[in-house]
Amino acid sequence: MFIMSYSLIADVGLRNDIFEDQYKFLNAISIGVAGSVVESTVKMLPDQRGVICRALGTTSGNLHRLYKRKALDKQQSEEILDILSVYSAAYELYDDMSTATELLNTPIPALNNQKPTDLLDTFMGRCLVKEMLNKMAWGEFS
Repeated sequence: MFIMSYSLIADVGLRNDIFEDQYKFLNAISIGVAGSVVESTVKMLPDQRGVICRALGTTSGNLHRLYKRKALDKQQSEEILDILSVYSAAYELYDDMSTATELLNTPIPALNNQKPTDLLDTFMGRCLVKEMLNKMAWGEFS
């Protein structure tokens, strides 16, 4: 897990320490993330609306229904938190959200020339992106 000091996490309605401890992360999934977190995430990352919809198993037209939920189900909670963890990892790499977002929107040879953002709607895709970000953090390029 990555520690994130950037206010993105607080800005979407989560505690800043959610990615510091795997058990806090698991607990948040178990109790369910508030729908307002999804709404704040979509507002903060509007270009990721489609990815978020696909990851949460809904359509753009029905996304607003999730905003009103007190708690998402476990699967949806895990999806939105995992997407946010990717942005957290990218931010940690550059300490700048603009640069992190630019990286995530750039085709990467290590990802078969795909944009990391195009892979964020699946668990495996997010794993690949996080692995790439971890390698970049450690100076390993393949």
